[in-house]
Amino acid sequence: MKDKANTPQGFIEMEEARRLMDQGHYQESLILALDVLLQELDSLRSSLLALQTVTLAELPASPLLAREEQPHPEPCWLPAVKPRVLH
Repeated sequence: MKDKANTPQGFIEMEEARRLMDQGHYQESLILALDVLLQELDSLRSSLLALQTVTLAELPASPLLAREEQPHPEPCWLPAVKPRVLH
């Protein structure tokens, strides 16, 4: 039998959602599965934000970053096209 102490909580909850689905409790199963997925996405978001913070702190200021931070110039509009007059 698998060691449940080392099994992530999200995996255990997804197995419970699968059992609920097999028993015909579709709504409860989907709610539990979506809750687990939301928790995992939130964890991933936190990790990515931490990684971004560390990466930006370690990068020296480069001209590429300065170029990206400059505001974009106003859009250049094409001149209006005169309608062709067909006689």
